[in-house]
Amino acid sequence: MILEDIQTKKITGKEIYGIYQPDICYVNRDGIERTLQVIIPETAQDPDKKYPAILHVQGSAWKKQDVYKRVGVMEELAKKGFVTAILQYRESEIAPFPAPVEDAKTGIRFLRKNAEQFKIDPENIFLMGDSSGGNTAFITAFTADMDCMDTGVYKEYSCKVNAVIDLYGVSCVKIKEDFPTTPNQGEPDSPEGLEIGSKNVYEHPELSDQITCMNYVKKELPSPPVLMMHGTADDTVAPNQSIQLYKKLKEEEKDATFYLVEGADHGHPYFWCEPTLSLIEQFFKKHMK
Repeated sequence: MILEDIQTKKITGKEIYGIYQPDICYVNRDGIERTLQVIIPETAQDPDKKYPAILHVQGSAWKKQDVYKRVGVMEELAKKGFVTAILQYRESEIAPFPAPVEDAKTGIRFLRKNAEQFKIDPENIFLMGDSSGGNTAFITAFTADMDCMDTGVYKEYSCKVNAVIDLYGVSCVKIKEDFPTTPNQGEPDSPEGLEIGSKNVYEHPELSDQITCMNYVKKELPSPPVLMMHGTADDTVAPNQSIQLYKKLKEEEKDATFYLVEGADHGHPYFWCEPTLSLIEQFFKKHMK
């Protein structure tokens, strides 16, 4: 090789890449292990830097989650300077509501407990979720100050978050027309029926009201800022679900921002591409301490 043909490349050292740590057990409940998929940012210039953290709750109709589905997306957020983690919660086949909320609160506490190990700034932890995961994320964030839907695991650490994102989430399971492609909507064997213990959501309002997000929005109660997004073409969970929740948030004078994403259906790639990931980044960084 001729010396003149050799090229050089200068690296600043500020570039961020993600280190993936799979299947980290954050709790064992009665022999059932629940895990986190964690991606930790790293730079050559500042390997000991602490980062804000995002805990993501994957949508799954409250059934078993594919916790690896959004690992690539979480890596993109890690490159933007966030420790990211994907929560595995007890699915409805194992335990009904409030199991997902209990597990999300435990997951947040686990991240704080292990902040040093995961390079997390414990003062800046955020929560997000999509579909049923959006429901879980919202209720988790809005009940963090309440003595409910919780366990004693890692109780010495806070489960509060700085802000929460709800992507095309389920806000109320008792509006049949908002779930046009669910033929058994509300029945005991429907996703929402299974989540309340294999019961009809209309015949058991004392249970279905517990998974209704609006019921946790009250002016006098503290709550974090909310960013919501929902696709205009969503026929799995109609955009009306988010519209009604946003209306309630504004009525109760909460800090809420809402985007309707034109042409997007349920779980559409539009929610996971650069324009929306930039909105997520900007929203979370706006609410850092």
